[in-house]
Amino acid sequence: MREAEIKEEFELGVRAFLEAEERSKAEAVDNFKEIRVLESAFNRLFLAVEHFCNALVLFETGNYSPKHFGDAKKLKELKEKYNVDFQRVYEDTYSFRSYGDYRKFPEIEEKFNRQSLLTEINNVKVLLEKVLDVISKKLDLQYLITQLK
Repeated sequence: MREAEIKEEFELGVRAFLEAEERSKAEAVDNFKEIRVLESAFNRLFLAVEHFCNALVLFETGNYSPKHFGDAKKLKELKEKYNVDFQRVYEDTYSFRSYGDYRKFPEIEEKFNRQSLLTEINNVKVLLEKVLDVISKKLDLQYLITQLK
């Protein structure tokens, strides 16, 4: 098992998730600032999902793809095993991040708001808790668990 790499991926995910949560609470004085808050929070949220999925795939299979969507098949298999739709959360947060960073996926424009951000944070929290539950059975992640409280 590649323990150090799994821990590193999970830790990077925790950092990005906490940053997304923190940014989601930022006050915006105007629409320009609000869009900047959303762009940065959705970016960090996607990175969190990517790192959590990398950690889980690495834990389960010993290897993960460095490409976006490179582990789609593995994530579908893990959905069946753990009853969490990792692929859907990955794709949803990627869509919001891509809209924020590049204005890809114009259908996201109407949903690019605080309410969607909070919904996605909750979805990612479910994913985070499942990955943490799985990995912490074999690896000591106590130092990260304290950061999430």
